[in-house]
Amino acid sequence: MQIIEWSSDFALGIAEIDDQHRALVGMINALDASTHADYSAEGMRKMLDELNAYVRDHFAFEERLMAGGGCTQELVTRHTAEHAYFRSVLRDLTADFERGYAGITVTLIEYLVHWLLHHIVVVDRAMSQQLNAADPELAARVAAALATTMVDDLTDSERHLLNELRRANEQLERLVHERTKALNERNGKLEAELGEARAEVQRLRLQLAGRGVAG
Repeated sequence: MQIIEWSSDFALGIAEIDDQHRALVGMINALDASTHADYSAEGMRKMLDELNAYVRDHFAFEERLMAGGGCTQELVTRHTAEHAYFRSVLRDLTADFERGYAGITVTLIEYLVHWLLHHIVVVDRAMSQQLNAADPELAARVAAALATTMVDDLTDSERHLLNELRRANEQLERLVHERTKALNERNGKLEAELGEARAEVQRLRLQLAGRGVAG
């Protein structure tokens, strides 16, 4: 029995991404099956290497698509951060296995499954919806992204820089939010003062009109 069955519920409507997701599901199923069959350290090592490489290429493909425009910066930031996190987890898991610190357990595989499915149905679905809404010629962009090769395996220093960039981005978002809030409050105050001034002008006009009639 497979730990995860591919379902049309996971389909995003972008054939290339759906095919890659289906392949990832197959690789995780194969990894799970290896924990129940005759154990082979070499076989497990090979599957982990293949999974790391495929995840790297798949994430890079999605990021190239988003780099072409059509997605909000908020989604791009969250999407790339989740990619970096999952790749880091997978690399650490592989490194621990290589050093003999930990084996591949059902619990670890279930974690990979849960993360992947949540990422597909929430973040990837939001990406596909924004891309389709923004670009009717999406097929051409997909083909261009597929034709582009990108090697982006992060080193420890690059991962540190990514974390620093993420923190800086979060700080910038907070500052923008605070300034926007302050501007909205100031605009609200100005609107209130303008309303009072208009009311005063109207009151004076009515007074003048009343005096004219009286005269």
